[in-house]
Amino acid sequence: MNNLLLIVLAVTSEVLSSDFNLLDQDYYDINNAEEIYEQFIQKYNKEYYEEERSAYRFEVFVDNLKKINELNKNSDSARFGVTQFTDLTFDEFRDSYLTFSDFTYGEGVVYEPKGLKCPKSLDYRIFGYVTPVKDQGTCGSCYVFSAIGDIEGQYAKKNHTAVRLSEQQALDCGDNKGCDGGMPHEVFQSLATQGGSILEKVYPYEGMKSKCRPKGDKKVLVTGGLQLLISNEEDLKEALVNYGPLSIGIYMNPDLQVHTGGLFKTSSCGVWGHAALLVGYGNDGKDDYWLIKNSWGKVWGDEGYLRLQRGKGMCGIGRYVAHSIVE
Repeated sequence: MNNLLLIVLAVTSEVLSSDFNLLDQDYYDINNAEEIYEQFIQKYNKEYYEEERSAYRFEVFVDNLKKINELNKNSDSARFGVTQFTDLTFDEFRDSYLTFSDFTYGEGVVYEPKGLKCPKSLDYRIFGYVTPVKDQGTCGSCYVFSAIGDIEGQYAKKNHTAVRLSEQQALDCGDNKGCDGGMPHEVFQSLATQGGSILEKVYPYEGMKSKCRPKGDKKVLVTGGLQLLISNEEDLKEALVNYGPLSIGIYMNPDLQVHTGGLFKTSSCGVWGHAALLVGYGNDGKDDYWLIKNSWGKVWGDEGYLRLQRGKGMCGIGRYVAHSIVE
C-alpha cells in the first residue's frame, strides 16, 4: 500500500509540475530558470537554430528574470513579468520595436481649447470605437498601427459602425520607411492620395513591407490628417473628447519591455519613441491615468493596453498627437 501511495504521489507531482504556469509570477525563482525558459519557448513558439544562440538567449532571459524580480519588488502600481520580449536585450528590443521617428513639435495645427465639459473618465472601447488589439510582430510599424487605429476610431465615431482596416496596405503602398519607422500623420496623407483604406480581411497583415497590391474598393475614404500641437494634458483630454481616439507618440521606458499590467509611472522614460493610440482616461482610486492601446498583442500589458500616469507629463505624452479626417 505504501509503495502504491508513493507511485501515485510521484505521478501527481509530475503532472502538477508540468501543468503549473511558471510564467505568470510576481517573483521568479532563478533556480527554476530552465523550466521557466522551456515554458516561454513553448508559449511564444520561439525557435533557435544554433545551440550557441539558444544558450545566449537563455542568458539574456535569466538576466531579464532578475530585472523583473527587482521591478516588482520596488513597484507599488505596475506589474512586470515574462513577455514575448524577455529573451531580448533592451538594445535588440529598441532596434526592432521603438522605431518611431523624432516627434518633437513640428508643423501642425495649434489646438485651441473649446471649453468642453469633459467626463471624469472615458473609455472609447465601450462605444465600439476601438478594434481588438493587434500585433505588429517584429516589423517596426507601430506608426502604421497607430494611424489605422485612429482611422478606425474616427470612422466608427462618425458613422456608428465598427470597421477593421488594413495596416498592410498602409505599409506597402505608402511613402514611408516600412518596418523602419514613420509618422502617423504621413500615413493619413498617403492614404488620402490613395483614395482611402481597404478592409483588413481583404489586405491582411504580413509583418513586412511588400509590393503594393491595390485590391477592390476603399472601405473608408480618408481625406487627410494633421498633427495637433497641444500645450498641456488638460487640452489633450479635451481633444480626445472632441475628436475621438487619437494617434500619439510616447517615450518608452526600458521597463515596459516586460510590463504585464497595472498603472505605469516613472521618473525617467528615456528617448526611444513609440507610436500608439490614445483611447481614454480615468482614475484607479489613487492615480489619474491615460488608457493607451498598443500593437504588441494581448499578452503584453493589460491585455495589450498601457495605463500611463496622467497629469505628470509622463513619457512625453502630448508631444506628438495626430488625427485623421474621414468620410
